[in-house]
Amino acid sequence: MSEIENITIENENFFNLGNDYFSLKGYRCFTGVDVVNLSPGEMRQTLKIQSDEHNELHYAFSGSNGLCRTTPMGSVRKENLLSELISLPNEVDSIRNFFEENGFLFPVSKTEYEEIDLYSLTEIVNHIKATVLLMSEIEEPQRNYEKILYLTLYLLLSERATIKLNSINKPYSTCHHGFIKILEKASSVPEIDGTKEAFESETYIIIDLVYKPTYALNIEEYQNIISGTSLTNDYPGMSDLRYKAIVYLYRNASNETPAARITIDFLFHLMKKVGVISKVTFENGIEFYDEPAIENFDENLKQSLITVAKIVLNEEINSNLSGIAPRFLASKMEPSWKASNLLSALYFSIFYLRPGSEIYRECANPACNNHFLVKTSNGRKKYCSPNCRNATAQRNHRKKVKKMTTK
Repeated sequence: MSEIENITIENENFFNLGNDYFSLKGYRCFTGVDVVNLSPGEMRQTLKIQSDEHNELHYAFSGSNGLCRTTPMGSVRKENLLSELISLPNEVDSIRNFFEENGFLFPVSKTEYEEIDLYSLTEIVNHIKATVLLMSEIEEPQRNYEKILYLTLYLLLSERATIKLNSINKPYSTCHHGFIKILEKASSVPEIDGTKEAFESETYIIIDLVYKPTYALNIEEYQNIISGTSLTNDYPGMSDLRYKAIVYLYRNASNETPAARITIDFLFHLMKKVGVISKVTFENGIEFYDEPAIENFDENLKQSLITVAKIVLNEEINSNLSGIAPRFLASKMEPSWKASNLLSALYFSIFYLRPGSEIYRECANPACNNHFLVKTSNGRKKYCSPNCRNATAQRNHRKKVKKMTTK
């Protein structure tokens, strides 16, 4: 191979599919945290990060070991970085340690510290966690629909997080879902003339993908929600701006795509039957304006939730594969992929997960944060290791003995 070919390959991050792995190069990092007081009781934490050019890192992916850290020759040093990342507790030191040891999501300066808003970075990590956990939960033998709901709505409805670095061409932002783009432009959707329906009936008849084929929407309640004034139909969250937009779209956005329409219909019925959503966070889950009527979360809503969850996953993963591009290595006469950064490599490893046969499951040991790979068909394996199984058994035994002695 010529010197020019050697230089070209050295400067590229190639994913070699011919040998069932891809490789990527990065660097360990130096990190620090600055705290800025914005106002009394309000502060902002900033992560300061710089590449350690003397500590080069190598990564590789294979179906058996996931995304790994390797030696320059390809021997595995640490298996399954994705599992380690999604098992991180949401605390500053854990996130810092991960990036110091495994390199940052994007290339960063080798000569000076770059600053990143720590809240935004944590949200980006949480999106990776939520994506993997949602994929896995959908394929669990016994689905936890409340968990699927919270993970889906977190990915869909949480505010976008953005980080900007001098070393990347444009700021990175979490996925801007298609439904959110529609929601942001709800006011520009023409309102359907309902004069005739209002004259003949008390309801608008809506073609519905959740409660097929149609649903009767009370005209007075609709008008009260949209106008923001109500004398007879008043409930917690009724004046929430997002809820207003969803109700408006449910009535008027009849020409949207099936993917957008099922999302609109699902959110309308969820908020109408269960409760209006105030906010969704990764740490605290869904916050409703009032105590939710979970008993109203029926089979129609559950099946529609799975459809919406898959739409959200589809957009979430595909939007983060933009840093991956196919290449043909003529020097090796092999197909390959080029990765621009570690974030793309992590999502590429998510892309290659086999949730139909293998999923991530959270260890049942309350003292353990680990998420481990397990066969989908194995509904009984609850612990990541024998140590965690034994520790939980001993803890339960001590509780049982203590309860018996206190009687």
